[in-house]
Amino acid sequence: MDKYFDIKNKVLEYANNDENIKAIIAIGSSTRAYMKADEFSDLDLFIITSNTEEWFCGDYPKLLGTINISFIEDTLGGGRERRCIYDDDKDVDMIILTPEQFEKAVADGVAEWVMNRGYDVLYDSNGYTELLKTHIKPGSSEPAINEEEFINIVNDFYFHNIWACKKLKRGELWSAKTCVDSYLKNYLLRMMELYRYKIAGVDVWHAGRFVEKWAGDDIVNDLKMCFAHYDKEDIMRALVATHKLFARITVALAEHEGFEYPEQAKICAGKYIGVF
Repeated sequence: MDKYFDIKNKVLEYANNDENIKAIIAIGSSTRAYMKADEFSDLDLFIITSNTEEWFCGDYPKLLGTINISFIEDTLGGGRERRCIYDDDKDVDMIILTPEQFEKAVADGVAEWVMNRGYDVLYDSNGYTELLKTHIKPGSSEPAINEEEFINIVNDFYFHNIWACKKLKRGELWSAKTCVDSYLKNYLLRMMELYRYKIAGVDVWHAGRFVEKWAGDDIVNDLKMCFAHYDKEDIMRALVATHKLFARITVALAEHEGFEYPEQAKICAGKYIGVF
């Protein structure tokens, strides 16, 4: 049984009795044909309303159930998202947008990446069903990069190899580990997505979702060495492993795309951290 059944019914009850609510649209794993929802999945909803504050400062979220955790963050389309844990583990993410914000996000393509793998219109009083059919096409991620951006990212990555190593030598473990396991990993992930999509034609997911399924065995095995304990030697080991993996896939990607490769940057960083 759908553990979110009661919450969805309550949301729809409000929609039917509140003229401010124009649409309720489910997205995410509950609507996907591939990588379907499991026992750990959340409920993702677009709530399109002319009275957004009712969902941020009013009583609506509380009426859906017992809230144990709740916070608000910025989201797509210039809107905000309320994220709640109901009961023990019912994770409900509500993207609250005005009709104008939602229509613009759909028309401009901003909503495409969260809707193109599936959505379900639960309530619609504004004719959004046809709008979505026009603008949201089923598909997968199609990462892209131009040569200028590629070269800039590669240089940025190697620059911060040296930066992180200096922090380690100074004994600033927090700064070094944050750089190695966060800053550099964001660039590594971007290049992994491009590499697997461009060279292997694989369907990749945003933000590292399901990376173990799409990255390939060789990359997944290398990743095991790319993250560090809070320890100087281990952070250094992870930095070297991250450098090697990044260099391997970006050199291959540059060759595949016909991009110039900043080889001197790779050599400079490699020498400093002890790869060469």
